[in-house]
Amino acid sequence: MRAGLAVWRAASHPAAFFAGLGEEPRLGRAAAVAAASAAVGALIAGFLALRVSGSDAWAPFLLAGPALALPYVAIIAVLGGLVLMRPSGMDLRAFEVVAWAWTPSGLLALSLLPIGLLVPGPALAGGLAMLPAWHLWLVWRGVQSFAAGGVRTAFALYAAAVFGLPLALLAFTVSVLARLA
Repeated sequence: MRAGLAVWRAASHPAAFFAGLGEEPRLGRAAAVAAASAAVGALIAGFLALRVSGSDAWAPFLLAGPALALPYVAIIAVLGGLVLMRPSGMDLRAFEVVAWAWTPSGLLALSLLPIGLLVPGPALAGGLAMLPAWHLWLVWRGVQSFAAGGVRTAFALYAAAVFGLPLALLAFTVSVLARLA
């Protein structure tokens, strides 16, 4: 129950949540919450994608989502923490902020599930559109709470590394594959 309350507080009142964290970073707890939230979010997103596609092959949708989401979140947490450390002057707290910023993935998926049972396509699209903004809002609040300086620079570098770079690589890959087809 305490973990659920912490997840809700982190996602709904991040400034107060980050201000209430102790002096020492608790990376284990933050990583466990990030993994659980990402797994729940990926499972529900896989379920909604299964409903949208009308496929009866449930295993790839429901099993591949969490299996791919967990390494992705781990890589992003490490990359994001490293990007935040230098310009913000944060220590290991940067990794904790990034991990806690993944809590909306599970909450958003759970909240969209009832709507997704009726209209899975718009629910899935809405969730995928809202998650980056909510995630970045938590990172912003966390950096504001713990940074010694360079809040805007750290946040801009984080957004570019975590969302800009993957989107640029995706666009490049799509354009190359489109020319090959």
